[in-house]
Amino acid sequence: MKTIARKAFLLIIFWFCVFALNRIVFYCCTGTLLQGVSFNLILQSFWHALRLDLSMIGYLTALPFLLYLVYFLILKKSILVVSDYFNYFLIILYNLAAFGELCLYREWKAKLSMQALQHFRNPEEVFKSASIGLTLLFFSLTIIFSWLYIRIYKRKISFTEDHSAIPSQEMISGSTQDESDHFSYAQDDTRVSRKTTLFSKTVIGICMLVAISAFSIISIRGGLQQIPIQSSDSFFSTTPIVNDVAVNPLWNITFNIMEYENHFKDNPYKDFPQAEADRITRELYSASKDTTVEFLTNKRPNIVFFLLESWSAYTVSSFGGDNFAPFIDSLSKEGIRFTKAYPAGYVSDQGIPAVLSGYPAVSRIAVINESSKSVPLPCINQDLKPYGYESGFIFGGDLNYGNIRSYVYNKKFDIIREEKDFESEIPRGKLGIQDKEMAAEYLTLLNAAKAPFVYTWFTLSSHMPYDFGEEKKQLVKTENDYINSVAYSDAALKEFFVKAKTQPWYNNTLFVLVADHSHASHRELNVYDAEYHRIPMVFFGNVIDMSFRGKAIEHVVSQLDITHSLLKQMDLDKESEQYQWSKNMFNPYSKHFAFYCSYSGAGFVTDEGYIGFQHGLKELIFNTLESKKTLADSLTMYGKAFQQSVYEDYRLK
Repeated sequence: MKTIARKAFLLIIFWFCVFALNRIVFYCCTGTLLQGVSFNLILQSFWHALRLDLSMIGYLTALPFLLYLVYFLILKKSILVVSDYFNYFLIILYNLAAFGELCLYREWKAKLSMQALQHFRNPEEVFKSASIGLTLLFFSLTIIFSWLYIRIYKRKISFTEDHSAIPSQEMISGSTQDESDHFSYAQDDTRVSRKTTLFSKTVIGICMLVAISAFSIISIRGGLQQIPIQSSDSFFSTTPIVNDVAVNPLWNITFNIMEYENHFKDNPYKDFPQAEADRITRELYSASKDTTVEFLTNKRPNIVFFLLESWSAYTVSSFGGDNFAPFIDSLSKEGIRFTKAYPAGYVSDQGIPAVLSGYPAVSRIAVINESSKSVPLPCINQDLKPYGYESGFIFGGDLNYGNIRSYVYNKKFDIIREEKDFESEIPRGKLGIQDKEMAAEYLTLLNAAKAPFVYTWFTLSSHMPYDFGEEKKQLVKTENDYINSVAYSDAALKEFFVKAKTQPWYNNTLFVLVADHSHASHRELNVYDAEYHRIPMVFFGNVIDMSFRGKAIEHVVSQLDITHSLLKQMDLDKESEQYQWSKNMFNPYSKHFAFYCSYSGAGFVTDEGYIGFQHGLKELIFNTLESKKTLADSLTMYGKAFQQSVYEDYRLK
């Protein structure tokens, strides 16, 4: 038994050493890409890689450990042989992934992905396009290190090297009582004799099974935290290469393949020939004239975003709701309020890139969940950086939520703060630091920021479990905790603005308040109803021209349009052109529409009305245009074409 435990421990250490050595090889072979990368960052990448490495070890050792258990129970040497050869296979597989990624990175500056593996449908073309040097590098590294690791494994870990000291069932049954009493599992003091009872063996076997299961499950999911481990757990820097090296290559490609099989292999939304869907979608963004009604009095204001977690329009009276957020209600009446604003999706990892990068969503898909796909997205902080803007992204919780960490690091925000970066004395709930405490932290960071700046605070308290530590009143019959959380967050925002008004940067700041997505409310709306998804959206600040203060924009807009519209206001036309899924809300010639998705469906909204549909169902779930069949059919066409085009764009990114 001790021998089995020792071998299992050595196997874990072996894999950690393989991962570390391969990273060293990676850095040695990509030296030209390390210009300006400090040695300290390189060292940190090894530390930040450990959790994902352990997760990969959980996968790699699950079957070998089970085979060890089977051997313990039945004493068949062939089980150990199978285990050894399976580990040889894993060693070769890992090296193929690691060194394949190394060679790919030298060319593409990207990790190995299913998109790259697709090229191996025509392997001849792959090797034709690859340089001789890279081809030789790949095969030589794979062969040399596979041979080296297998040799080390045989000498230090394999049972087969000393299996003569490990009895098989046949050896035990064919021996005398005296001999069988003295057989051992290995050359240590662990003894298993014929006198071992079935009961004791069963107990030990169950304990081993529990231990194996616990280790595999906990290591694979990265611990006992609420959110299972993701690639972004290894992200720690705005320097892409050290983040990429920290992400275990076999873990990454395995996850990528599973995601591809689930989401990327085929477009499930094939209502039109692809070219036709793209044509219909682009038609939505055509405008007969490119012009802008200007509301800014300063072309280079500070921009401060408040991404309001799960706020519904029906919590604010000036948006047609009830007065559960009186401060935002008063703020909206002094700024520009958009009374018919809709989100791109239904979760935060869809809403954040929708606001900051103008990228849409479709059901069960969020672009930031696939780290490599978020890299090419534009983002307002990157657009403004050449103009001297400092940027920041602040969240009171764990940025692994929705894989947000990879997005904010890929977008190179200058200042990134999450729960672990704030003082431990600050009160916390289950998800992190509550909004009132975070409002004070946000103000501190803005006071320290170098103007001009663009900062984003993603709020937290209006997300389940709503444990913000204040007494909840009975405000409504349904969703009472949620409504209380919105009221709490509204009060936190009021505290922020009361103090912000005294700061020197305040008068030159545009505040953008918008929900990342909506939420079920006391109105009990159908999830396919566009009104369920409608969100509050407000532009506020002394940089807004007096003629626009208190103005209500009552035509349909999308949160996708925010960044594009702001860049147009700042006369940054070239930068705004990157946002192909956005329109200028202040161009009188732009079409008024919004596409939103839910988990199992989607909808399309215009000033005339809206439709909502469920995937796989021909009939519309929601239709406010039943008396206008032609218009309803037109909106259905636009909604389904938009959905198809977005999915295809995402799939091929």
